[in-house]
Amino acid sequence: MNPMSRIKIGLYLAAIFAAGFVTGVFVTFQVGRHIMPGQAEMAARWCKELQSKMSLTPAQVEKIRPIINDEMGEFKSRLSADMLLNLSNCNVRIAGELRPEQKTKFEEIQKKQEDMIRALFGGGTNDAQKKP
Repeated sequence: MNPMSRIKIGLYLAAIFAAGFVTGVFVTFQVGRHIMPGQAEMAARWCKELQSKMSLTPAQVEKIRPIINDEMGEFKSRLSADMLLNLSNCNVRIAGELRPEQKTKFEEIQKKQEDMIRALFGGGTNDAQKKP
């Protein structure tokens, strides 16, 4: 196999990987959005369940509701940060296998991936340490 064929195969594999990742994130978001209730609905459901199973007073529910809301917001933020860190670690390893001209194109793909995750889940930072 000549070197040009290997390069083409490598580019095709990278493109397939990127397309699969983007498709997977999109499908997961769409399915999750229809299956999983929103943050407010989940908090209300949890409060209602606690109230019925534990005979909570309305005053207790009013004190518990903000706790549940805070933790659900924190969960979403951590999920976004974890996804971005894992994606970053994966991309660092992939970039190590690419030629300089491929890395330029790959950086564009990375930016789109990160932007999509931030748009879907909000928050998240790039400040997390990257492991090679």
